[in-house]
Amino acid sequence: MKNKHIDVSIVIVNYKVKEELLNCITSIIDSRPKTSYEIIVVDNDIESEVEFQIKRKFAQVKYIRAKKNIGFGAGNNLGAKFASGKYLFFLNPDTIVKKDSIDELFKFIKSHSESGAVAPLLFDPAEKVYPTQGSDRYNIVNAIITLSFVNKFFPNNSISRKFFHRAWTKKVVEEFDVVPGTAFMISKDLFEKIGMFDEKIFLYFEEYDLAERIRALDYKNYIIPKAKILHVWEASTRKRKDIGKIFSKSRNYFFKKHYGKLTAFIVDIVSYFGKYEFLLGIALCLSLFLNLYKINELMVFSGDQGWFYLSARDILISGKIPLVGIASSHPWLHQGPFWTYLLALFLWMFKFNPVSGAYLSIALGALSVFGIYMLGTMLFSKRTGLLASLLYATSPLAVYYMRLSYHTSPIPLFVIIFIIFIYKLIKGNINYLPLAILSLTILYNFEIATSALWGIPLGMLVYMLFTKNKSLKRILKPRIMLYSSLSLLGPLVPIILYDVKNGFPQTFKFIAWIGYRIFSLFGYNSQHVLSVEKISAMLNFFFSNFTKLTFPLNGVASVALLAGLVLWLVYLLIKKKAGVSINLLFALLLFPFILVMLNQVPSDAYLPIFFPVIIVLLSSFFTYLLNKKNISVLIFILIAFIVFCNVSFMFKNDFAFDNSFKLFTLNSRVLAAKKILYIAKNKDYNLIGKGEGSKFASFTMNYEYLTWWLGCGPTKNNEAVKIYISESLEGIKIEKSE
Repeated sequence: MKNKHIDVSIVIVNYKVKEELLNCITSIIDSRPKTSYEIIVVDNDIESEVEFQIKRKFAQVKYIRAKKNIGFGAGNNLGAKFASGKYLFFLNPDTIVKKDSIDELFKFIKSHSESGAVAPLLFDPAEKVYPTQGSDRYNIVNAIITLSFVNKFFPNNSISRKFFHRAWTKKVVEEFDVVPGTAFMISKDLFEKIGMFDEKIFLYFEEYDLAERIRALDYKNYIIPKAKILHVWEASTRKRKDIGKIFSKSRNYFFKKHYGKLTAFIVDIVSYFGKYEFLLGIALCLSLFLNLYKINELMVFSGDQGWFYLSARDILISGKIPLVGIASSHPWLHQGPFWTYLLALFLWMFKFNPVSGAYLSIALGALSVFGIYMLGTMLFSKRTGLLASLLYATSPLAVYYMRLSYHTSPIPLFVIIFIIFIYKLIKGNINYLPLAILSLTILYNFEIATSALWGIPLGMLVYMLFTKNKSLKRILKPRIMLYSSLSLLGPLVPIILYDVKNGFPQTFKFIAWIGYRIFSLFGYNSQHVLSVEKISAMLNFFFSNFTKLTFPLNGVASVALLAGLVLWLVYLLIKKKAGVSINLLFALLLFPFILVMLNQVPSDAYLPIFFPVIIVLLSSFFTYLLNKKNISVLIFILIAFIVFCNVSFMFKNDFAFDNSFKLFTLNSRVLAAKKILYIAKNKDYNLIGKGEGSKFASFTMNYEYLTWWLGCGPTKNNEAVKIYISESLEGIKIEKSE
């Protein structure tokens, strides 16, 4: 349209929405405005191919290509500089202009001299009016309510209703402090007078910032229902993965600019807690409640735990730092020392109270609940992350380990950290290789069984080598190799120092022993040859613990749950719909499972390795089913039922899986320790184990710690007073011999 006089310049900023842009321009022309106008397109997409089509189809359109993606506000400012109209109409490209809309806006703004920005009524593609259009200006109260989870869960609260003008019928003109930036008309003179868009805001909150400056000059903003525009919400922003960061940055800048740093900080904090974060908070609170419930009475306190307590105590009292942990089932091979070091810190914090270790494992458990949320969100979605945190927080077996003050307690947390790092590595960030190695080395320092996870990075490197993957060259860079070596050797310093004096059992002998076990599977040692009976026993071991992890109330239900999960995984793998996340979790499940099966040792130490993987896979499976609208309600009810039943099971069974547990809780051990002191009558004494299990050196160590904590521990000298202690299903028996 070639007119000497232009009333309205329509400015459209495009970014990767070619089809929407062309449809938008067409709709403007088809609406046949009586108002004289021009169309200006500012293209922020440097790779755009739309210029040719615009010039071919719409010769009258002014096309301006930005040198880079300069943002929404800066793009509109650029378009305004080329505008000839007295009024500017800023319009998103993902819109359709309905008949008479431009005329209605122009007529209103011309006849109302107090008008600042006037906007049309927005409709969705189905031509249903959007419930929320404009708003009041922000203050700290309505910002906290409307930008946090409060508005998500309680959208009809009085503050949100007032802020968003929910009582407005959308049939008459309404005055707002802020009108949508999607489409609005403003006098060019006023636009320039208030300083145009603030180009420090890349995207979001531009209209709020502009409205503050419009209102400062006593102009008013309106929405005009007679002007109607269809809007495909966020068609452009969906193309970006960093949109959340952009939103947060703009929000912070806006509040800092207009309300100060303190308000900006407060709004940032509350805004972080959206719907999912609020529900995560509930899952964390539930986890802490379940873990802390009667922990003083029901905490497990075995002889092996006592070994760590005595070692941690000695660090604090005598400064004697152990280089390794408790011996494994092979006396020459020890667990790593890191649990002892952490336990010493908590013993110091809580004045040697035996519950200190439980507080440590519970803290690590809470971090695991949060970590599994982050993992599920990273691999899949916030919904999957939330489900994972809820299922993990209420899993009877996971809670048992969280309440257990033992060196296996940190394993799930560091497995989660390892998975996050290895996922980042797979996605192409080689800087995460040293961090993945560091997390594995730390895991080895807690429990040697976690060495089953080393096959994952080693398998990746072998795969890269055989496929001549380009990433291998990047990984072999000196910097990455140096950091990886430090990540491997740094945490192993205590173990290496121990090995130098003891013939290297923790490193070289351990590696040789792994090779020996592999050869034994093929007949080298008849005791370790695979058999149907051994495989059956291992499968039964894994399934019984899968039941404890997911739904111990009913084994048949657990079978159905496991079958559904397996069939879903097989379906995804066969149809090649699995994706990186599923493939990674499947490898993390399958490879350690095979290694543990081949080792043929049904040790509970292996179990925490699998907790995060199984829970996240199960949550992803449930998310998949929840997305099926015809069964989503049933799946939601099923998840709620599982959570309720698992929590009920834990309370009913005192957070254990058999009745014998009650005989050996911390409460019963403390009573036994008090009886020992009563029998000793302030004399030096020896404490000697008797009966089943007494052959192990750690049999009496829990009682040694408790009697020391109560004021008088046994001595290592040969004393006249000897107190014998034995344990059976009938209880703890204490006898004296002089």
